[in-house]
Amino acid sequence: MLFKDLPAGATIGLWALFACTFTALTSEVAPVGILIEMARTFHIQEGEAGLAVSAFALMVALGAVPLTIMTAHIDRKRLMLVSLSGYVVSNLMVAMAPTFVLVCAGRLVGGLAHALLMSIVSAYAARLVPPKMTGRAISFVYGGTSLGAILGVPGTAAVGHLASWRVAMYVMTAIAVMLTICIAFFLPPVSSTVPVKESLPSIASRKVMRAFLIVVAVDAVFFFAHNLLYTYVTPLLLEHGLPDGALSIALLLTGALSILGLWGAGQVVDRRPAAGMLASGLAMLVGMGLMYGHIISGWVSVGAVGLWCIGYSAIIPFVMSGAIRARATRADVAGAAINAASNVGILLGSAAGGAVLTHAGFGVLTPLAIVVALCGILIAFFSPSAFPHVLNSSEHDE
Repeated sequence: MLFKDLPAGATIGLWALFACTFTALTSEVAPVGILIEMARTFHIQEGEAGLAVSAFALMVALGAVPLTIMTAHIDRKRLMLVSLSGYVVSNLMVAMAPTFVLVCAGRLVGGLAHALLMSIVSAYAARLVPPKMTGRAISFVYGGTSLGAILGVPGTAAVGHLASWRVAMYVMTAIAVMLTICIAFFLPPVSSTVPVKESLPSIASRKVMRAFLIVVAVDAVFFFAHNLLYTYVTPLLLEHGLPDGALSIALLLTGALSILGLWGAGQVVDRRPAAGMLASGLAMLVGMGLMYGHIISGWVSVGAVGLWCIGYSAIIPFVMSGAIRARATRADVAGAAINAASNVGILLGSAAGGAVLTHAGFGVLTPLAIVVALCGILIAFFSPSAFPHVLNSSEHDE
């Protein structure tokens, strides 16, 4: 195990944070699997029902940095409990909503909770382990997001099909309640080191700020590239000859493969960030490239998407640990900036991808995503201040 030398309390804490990211991601993507049922309930178009997803991402993009700064002086564990309570309220509001407007209101609450929790969780993980294990800890904790991506959409879709979409959201509420109780008992406390009067983050030198901004920009570029195309992966797979009935299994497989990306990143993130970013980006690039035209078809195309997802998921630990390692600002603010940049990439990527797909099709959309991903690779590899070619123990302990 990656953390065999850690005290039991720290190991339990990392597992608790893993559960937090799982619940957070599952709450975020849950409506995707029940959009059709929600649309029928409120007599709206499926495209309108998609606003339930957009509202969530918008609040994360807008709220991550301000909320993290405003709550800097609050005890970290208490803040985690407040964030998880926000998921409880959000999911319950959605489950009980008599109108779609209230569904969106509930999703806005969830977006705020997500903005806060996902911004502090990486810094929390970093505080539980020695500096030399920061990247591995973040890789492990964010494994919960991959599991959430694997189980979230098909899980809620299955419950929605067997019972109703409201029951699915009640189940999500119950999961959030149980996790909140577990966190209260098992997550080791990590107090804020920021006095109230110093809650605004200090800005380091221009050199380290430049490295930090490069990491944030690379994060946004890769999320933009991924969501340009992955938002529409269902019609993309259908165009490559995958049977309609096999889509759910295909998405489950590609989600499961993404865990390999996090595992691989954990092996090198604390030693060779530049090489890891290059390998991750190339995996995305090759996977996307194979989906251009009709080079491959059927289940082989699912393998290509799986390779692309492995590369994409591997990038997350590198940008999170890179933002913290830059020491341009506090770890929680660094995590918030990455969180916000990721959701900006998600919003803009899905919107731009939809426009390009509508007017030009996959013949233009796929190469566009490839070009954007290539830009991310080049920026990262030729920015050693942001992604060093080799890390040694002195760089961890500075």
